Amino acid sequence: MLLQIEERQLESGITHLQVSGRLALGRESQRLETISAELAAKGAPKVILDLTKLEYIDSAGVGVLALMSGRVNDAGGKLAVVAAPGRVLDVLKLTRVDSLLNMNETMESAAAAVA
Repeated sequence: MLLQIEERQLESGITHLQVSGRLALGRESQRLETISAELAAKGAPKVILDLTKLEYIDSAGVGVLALMSGRVNDAGGKLAVVAAPGRVLDVLKLTRVDSLLNMNETMESAAAAVA
């Protein structure tokens, strides 16, 4: 399955990005970079990046997540990541990028982290 990104605004002003499929090297991952740049340009975004439906991530995908975090933080915003136990979370831990990201197990904890 190719990368799919669904963006919606929560009532609290938080942008929820549901990412599913494969986050790997290629044009699809560049879409996520573009979205993060657009959110940062708006200033102080509050973003939840939901990876619970993500099936696969490679090193390029890990780089995209680190880039997103930096852009949002530089814009004065907050980014929280939701990841379920499994292959994707294992890769994030193996690469230690989980220590750079605000990792959460649930949407509720992620919403509280960016509020």
